[in-house]
Amino acid sequence: MQSEFRLRENRDFRRVFQRGRSLATGRFVLYWYKSQSNRFRVGFSISKKVGNAVERNRLKRRLRACFQEFSPLLQDTSVDFVVIARKGSSEATYTEIHSDIYKLLKKAHFMV
Repeated sequence: MQSEFRLRENRDFRRVFQRGRSLATGRFVLYWYKSQSNRFRVGFSISKKVGNAVERNRLKRRLRACFQEFSPLLQDTSVDFVVIARKGSSEATYTEIHSDIYKLLKKAHFMV
């Protein structure tokens, strides 16, 4: 995923948390907020409770790959997303992660 599609600054994360809406599954929480930009952006929040650095980075790579796969469908939306990983999410396979993110995006009406 290209860097222009990533949330990086603390103020962007805070804006999404304070003003946005949220949905959750057993492994992830998805926050979103309509932004002023003309593209979607996504950020990930993965605490040390999820696992060590290797597991957290692996999970971030898998989440980025999921959003990369969904990017053609999200291309026209101007929304900031934040995904929070819950404890135990690092043990999930890529297929399970993909299906959880798809469910969250579908439930939030960003996917058909």
